[in-house]
Amino acid sequence: MSLFMDIAHDSVNKVNEELCGDNVEIRINDESIIVVLADGLGSGVKANILATMTSTITATMLEEKMGIMDVLETLEETLPKCKVRNLAYSTFTIVQVFRNRTAYILEFDNPPLIFIRDGEIIELDRKPIQFQEKSVFETTIKIEKDDILAFFSDGVIHAGIGNLLNFGWQWEEASDYILARTYENKNAKEISMALIDTCYNLYGEEPGDDTTAVVIRAEERSYLTIFSGPPLDKSKDAEVKRLLDKARGKKIICGGTAGNIVSREYGEEIEIDLSTISERVPPVGYMKGVDLVTEGVLTIRETVHLLKEYLNNRCGHEIFEAKNGASMLANYLINKCTTIDIIMGNSINPDHQNPDFPEELTTKWRITQELIDLLRCFNKEVNIVYV
Repeated sequence: MSLFMDIAHDSVNKVNEELCGDNVEIRINDESIIVVLADGLGSGVKANILATMTSTITATMLEEKMGIMDVLETLEETLPKCKVRNLAYSTFTIVQVFRNRTAYILEFDNPPLIFIRDGEIIELDRKPIQFQEKSVFETTIKIEKDDILAFFSDGVIHAGIGNLLNFGWQWEEASDYILARTYENKNAKEISMALIDTCYNLYGEEPGDDTTAVVIRAEERSYLTIFSGPPLDKSKDAEVKRLLDKARGKKIICGGTAGNIVSREYGEEIEIDLSTISERVPPVGYMKGVDLVTEGVLTIRETVHLLKEYLNNRCGHEIFEAKNGASMLANYLINKCTTIDIIMGNSINPDHQNPDFPEELTTKWRITQELIDLLRCFNKEVNIVYV
């Protein structure tokens, strides 16, 4: 079985710049995942254009199965040249992981990629090839479960220069910091957030350079099935039971009507846990054969809010620790699965059509689609079955 790649990236802009001069492009298809981090020359708009062009061209060509030399030649011919240095310049790191667990890595002038296996930093066998009269280093390696690949722009190793550190944060120190985070069994997002937060603090909250980190963690696939919303045709309630019977991994029911359907079809009572009630979210329930039962729209809406805060680096792991339905659902979605199957009923709750209700409650479709889009931002595999 192919491994799942947990991918995350975080950035801070150079102080007083609206645009980041780094860019990360991620492509996922049936054959491989492609991740490109590009760092454009300088900062601001021009650097952003260089980085975006580099990452987009590279990812697109690799996705179209073009050879790496074709990619490098295209970059050299396409990137606009700096008038001062007469150089079309954007550093980059490319990681492509294929379904057979082979990883191809190409590095050009970015700090070296950190490869962690079994709690140790492993030195890669980098082979040089020529590009723009400079050496580009390529590596091919087999990926194993729990391997971690971390790479970043040079804003990381410049952090602290002229502030807290005389010579910046050296690569070895950044490597040790990332290694220490892996001992805490953190996911890719938490490692990338922690690294960028530390850099931001070393800069005295005024970054002297665009700073970006990318973390990829290889995991075994784990599954979660969510049933949300009743079928339009009540005769399909039995179909819901059949789908849940063959569902992979953990099972969650979202919505009161959905919970009643499952309870009736399985002949099991739902026990409500009143200790999980909060000001924003109704309490959760538990039923034999199901890992979690939550209310529907309110809980999903709050889960979307929490995940947005988490994705945008405005909160950390604490969002998963609160004892309420939204935090518990968010924890399952982010930390306890890689692949999510959603059984979506086509019926609309009549209560949500009440004109006296807030607009955001009038459609479960918008909220659920927003959740799905967010999960895909976390690179989760989401499959939808309509009933």
